[in-house]
Amino acid sequence: MAGIRIDRWRRRAVTWRRYAFTAGRLGRFFGYAARRYLADGCPLQAAGLSYVSLLAIVPLFAIGLAVLAGVPALETWRGDVQAFVLRTLVPEAGAEASEQLATFVENASRMTGPGLAFLAVAAILLMANVSGAINAVWRVAEPRPLALRFAIYWAVLAFGPVLIGASLSLSGYAFAAVEWFGAGAIGNGLLDLSWLLSLALAVFGFALLYFVVPNRAVRPWHALAGGLVAALMFELLKKAFGLFLAHFSSYEMIYGALAAIPVFLIWMYLAWTAALFGAEVAAAMPEWHTAKARGRAIAGPGARLALALSLLARLVAARRTGVKPREGRLGRGLPATPGEVDVTLRQLRRAGYVARALGGRWNLARNLDSVTIADLAEVLHLGLAPGVDWEPAARAAVEELAAAADAPMRHSLGALFAETSEPEKSREP
Repeated sequence: MAGIRIDRWRRRAVTWRRYAFTAGRLGRFFGYAARRYLADGCPLQAAGLSYVSLLAIVPLFAIGLAVLAGVPALETWRGDVQAFVLRTLVPEAGAEASEQLATFVENASRMTGPGLAFLAVAAILLMANVSGAINAVWRVAEPRPLALRFAIYWAVLAFGPVLIGASLSLSGYAFAAVEWFGAGAIGNGLLDLSWLLSLALAVFGFALLYFVVPNRAVRPWHALAGGLVAALMFELLKKAFGLFLAHFSSYEMIYGALAAIPVFLIWMYLAWTAALFGAEVAAAMPEWHTAKARGRAIAGPGARLALALSLLARLVAARRTGVKPREGRLGRGLPATPGEVDVTLRQLRRAGYVARALGGRWNLARNLDSVTIADLAEVLHLGLAPGVDWEPAARAAVEELAAAADAPMRHSLGALFAETSEPEKSREP
């Protein structure tokens, strides 16, 4: 009997140790994401987006609701979408804000061409700022072409309200099914289901933002993880902000009739904080795995040179098979983050070593027989030339190091890749 009890306690100890190990890893990861959040200046980004939101959020939703109003088959969704927006936009917004937004949408439908153009410009301004902030989180070196960005913005304006309305309609069908099968027996389960559906919609919305907006391939489960973190933070902030508005109403005595403005700005700041931190989580996940693989978070000069050589070697192998690989395929399996691969390819393209083909694919742009490792190091800003005006001892030490490395650095890249065994032929990605 005592042996069974000891064995049971041993299994529990192993289980709790596993939980503690997992919690420790999660804590370290979120600490890394928080440091990344601060290093990217996300608090300042959230403040800027809050200010832009004050100007553009109403035109954005006005255009979206006007799209629903313009299609008779979608007219029934308009009220549901408007109520959902108000619940999300500011907790405890109240009937007055709803009436004001409804009035604004009605006035917007009667606007002339210049007025509608102003609304569109204000809405696009918000989306452009959101796109810039998200791409900055992913350290994107080159944004999408302007025409493609505008096409995405217009797609969001046209189809965003339709997707929200369809999601809310599906939620309504779910509630109807629950009530048909006996909501009375479920009790408060209907409220829990409502919260879960709202959370699922928020997770999907944030994940779609993180998956579509960055000009880089994002793995779906990374986007979903970031969306889940952002949605949970959003729900917690919404509850906390609602409690603040309910129990600390002294701000109304200070601001009077203008109390809605600081309340709106504070809430927008908190909402964008959650959105940007979720983006940091999604962007940090591949970096975290890469840091574990190579033992450090920041790539040193040797790793940067090895990355450039690896990318060129893969492009040489791809040219032999007639394949033009995508950026994600080029960096797959290497101990480098997508941002480092992106920056290195841009440096190689500026130097004329590689070129970008249609569909985001890459290929060699020149013969590498006349390119040395020293030339490549200069392109990557890793050269050992010390320059002038340094202390004599320091300059002599660097020059001695450069002289020692001169012979291997003069190897031709073409000869280097010819000496290596030819990689396995890869299939079309």
